[in-house]
Amino acid sequence: MATDESGQSSARKEETQDEDSAISMLDVLQEQEELEADANAVLGDSDAVNCTYVMGYVPRQALYACMTCNTDEPSGICLACSYECHDGHDLIELYTKRNFKCDCGNGKFKDQTCQLYERKSEYNVDNRYNHNFRGIYCVCDRPYPDPDDDVEDEMIQCIMCEDWYHGR
Repeated sequence: MATDESGQSSARKEETQDEDSAISMLDVLQEQEELEADANAVLGDSDAVNCTYVMGYVPRQALYACMTCNTDEPSGICLACSYECHDGHDLIELYTKRNFKCDCGNGKFKDQTCQLYERKSEYNVDNRYNHNFRGIYCVCDRPYPDPDDDVEDEMIQCIMCEDWYHGR
């Protein structure tokens, strides 16, 4: 039987390595809980099936800006509309925003109606938009990730203004 410098047999060493790389059910459950917590942080009160317009100004939900349908003025669409009405479009993920009503198919969209809820008002007067709805972030007014910036950096969302800023 072969042994290494520490006197441990190669078979025992391999067995120890297998035990170190084994994953327990507890590890799997903990990872699942972490993934669910991350998803909840990103999606908020989002609904993947129903347009959130009927819920009014939702306290916190995931939003997207569709650059394919609306390039004239900023607008935001809910998670369900991103799947049903804007599948395959150029979407900008805005993560969560507060007190927002889905714009999909309203007056900001020239020739498109919402496939999930058509009876929307022309405009959602209480929605607040910033440069994030154009894919621009931070005080530097640059996209993220920035193709002209070689420095890898995470973005942090301000809890007050909901804009995103470079960590540095």
